[in-house]
Amino acid sequence: MGESSKRPRLSHIIRNTQTSASRASVFRGGRSDVAGGVGTFVEGSILRITMRNFLTYDFSVVHPGPNLNMIVGANGTGKSSIVCAICLGLAGKTAVLGRGDKVGLYVKRGCNKGSIEIELYKNGGNVLINREIHVENNQSLWMLNGRCCSLKQVEEEVRTLQIQVSNLCQFLPQEKVGEFAKMSQIELLEATEKSVGPPEMYEYHCELKNFRSKERELENVLKEKASFLEKAKQRNERNKLDVDRYYEKKRHLDNIELLEKKKPWVEYETTRQELEGVKKEREEAKKQLLTLKKAQAPMLKKIQQIDEKLKPIEAEMKAKTAAIREVSQKCKQKQDQLDRKHKEIDDIKQALKMKQ
Repeated sequence: MGESSKRPRLSHIIRNTQTSASRASVFRGGRSDVAGGVGTFVEGSILRITMRNFLTYDFSVVHPGPNLNMIVGANGTGKSSIVCAICLGLAGKTAVLGRGDKVGLYVKRGCNKGSIEIELYKNGGNVLINREIHVENNQSLWMLNGRCCSLKQVEEEVRTLQIQVSNLCQFLPQEKVGEFAKMSQIELLEATEKSVGPPEMYEYHCELKNFRSKERELENVLKEKASFLEKAKQRNERNKLDVDRYYEKKRHLDNIELLEKKKPWVEYETTRQELEGVKKEREEAKKQLLTLKKAQAPMLKKIQQIDEKLKPIEAEMKAKTAAIREVSQKCKQKQDQLDRKHKEIDDIKQALKMKQ
């Protein structure tokens, strides 16, 4: 749809307040209630859209009704601009519109910034969302109910009102009609659940799909286990003889292990009996030794008496031996003196011979 500033910007806005078939509207994120043919605003309904320096608009205010709203106008009068303002003003991505990928491209040509302000109906107090778009850095400043906030806070507020600008069943730009037509039945069902169902419906659907996937996985596992069990039974039948041999071998090994455990006890018992025999032999040897000591007592007494008599003799011999050693030492000294004298005499004789 071309947008030219030479044509009128908006032909006119029709507010239909008597339709009873309006289930979803391009201007509302929630579902409408109809009573007695007169529509009433529900949470998420758009009450006002204000655009400044946005696409074809210098300044424009749109007041949608509570039911089906229709914008009629020639090409280039700004119908798509209102749709873009709804998407971008409700924290939608530029990819949803299928037009410019940068948000700065939606500011009117020749302007440095533009803004979108959307008022949403909410029980207990309406919600006012303001987005100021700057062309220079391609950034946006957000305000929620007159206070500066982050994009995440705006997205959370829009989500609580069940507004889904990324859901083609709830918000369908003209550039996305072809994509909507290509959606599969499953994708349409999921998008419809998100759009008109309670918040938990899609979650239950996802859980149901997960349970079904798990069921298939468990069925496959069960089949694999059953096949493995059947093969294991066949293998067990083939290996029955080997199993019997194995158990026979295990019984022998158990007996060997038991005997190995008993072996130290048997060795201990044998050693203990040998020890008892050695103890008896020692007792007998002690008795024999005592008898021999009693028999040798008189002779030992005589030996002691002789030792007593030999003690003075040994002392005398020791004294004489010491005296002999002393005399021998003196003789040795005299002999050394004589040897020195002989050596001196020999030296004198040698000296006299040399003089002659």
